[in-house]
Amino acid sequence: MSAKKHRYAATASTVYFSYFMMGIGMSLLAQFKPQFASLWHSSISGVLSVVSAVGIGGIVSILITGPISDHFGRRASAVIGHLLWAIYYIGLLYAPNFAVAYIIGILGGIANSFLNASNFPALMEIFPESASVAGLMSKFAINIGQFCLPLAILLGTVLGSGYRTVFMLAGILYIVMALILAFSPYPDQITGPKKQEKAKHDFNLGVWSLVLMGFTSTAAFLLWINTYQELAKSYGIANPSSLQSVYAVGASIAVLFNSFIIKKGVKEIDILIWYPLLSAAGLLLAYFIKAPQILYLTSLAVGFFAASGLYQLGQSVLGQMYPDMKATVQSWGGFFSAFANFAIIQLAASITARTGAAAPRLILLLNVANMLVGTALAFVVKRVGQKKQGKAD
Repeated sequence: MSAKKHRYAATASTVYFSYFMMGIGMSLLAQFKPQFASLWHSSISGVLSVVSAVGIGGIVSILITGPISDHFGRRASAVIGHLLWAIYYIGLLYAPNFAVAYIIGILGGIANSFLNASNFPALMEIFPESASVAGLMSKFAINIGQFCLPLAILLGTVLGSGYRTVFMLAGILYIVMALILAFSPYPDQITGPKKQEKAKHDFNLGVWSLVLMGFTSTAAFLLWINTYQELAKSYGIANPSSLQSVYAVGASIAVLFNSFIIKKGVKEIDILIWYPLLSAAGLLLAYFIKAPQILYLTSLAVGFFAASGLYQLGQSVLGQMYPDMKATVQSWGGFFSAFANFAIIQLAASITARTGAAAPRLILLLNVANMLVGTALAFVVKRVGQKKQGKAD
């Protein structure tokens, strides 16, 4: 490791720890729904509304935070994002009612947008020779955080004050990260040749296809993890949560595998073409063969091929195409990813309401269609890139 890389060790380590905390926080509030419902004089549905408010905050702010990061720098965005997350975790403990908690939830979504606009581009700039691998490892850090969520809950129980300890500790950790990053060095934001940047600002069909993949790559695994429970029961699996463990193992192994093959020369765009296609094949297997053991194979396939960092790879490619405005173009993909969090689940809910018992298998087909669209978009990206390369030659 060069002296330059060593200089940014504290920055990179803190950024990866931030992703680890993101993994823990993804469903932390949902683990304590009854406690917060009582605290806010609300209901379980009220707590779920606060969870959804985080998504709303992300959608309304993500197109703004990217340009802010590019203009004012990664450090400013990182400090703002981490401090807002601290306000979120500590503020929820002191919210007097549901209305205040809902506003704090929106602040959490805005915090997430600031961190996405700072952390991912910063990793690409710290590791310019292996930007895609650096991005994939952020997904691995999130996966580890999800694995450690039960330990975080156990910690609160052992210390005797349950959810209060967990949320207060999370808030304090975000304040500490904000302080570390406020004084840590950041590399130059533009890592490519500065002369050619203006010519790269041609937003062609390939670029917009890559941006739209923010939706398909996110919807791919969201549909599965939110709907496999009913499918598993209809196929005779008594404990559907066992599929989640298989899925998580597949996703974690795949992130490491993808990092390895990219270092060996495999192109990111080829992964973005083939992985959604293989995921669709795994889902079709479950559709045509109604056997419990097949669902375990499908869950492994979806974890490995759909939840293995496809979104992060797409974002890395976008950032490499526009080195002077990484956060801005990545925020476009991030917008469609945030929109998928809302829209695809609403669509699945509508299918369930209209078709009842038939819904789980119809949602399988919906996900197959989504992944085939993802493959088609990636193919467009590759073809446009080949044509541009041909003209350059």
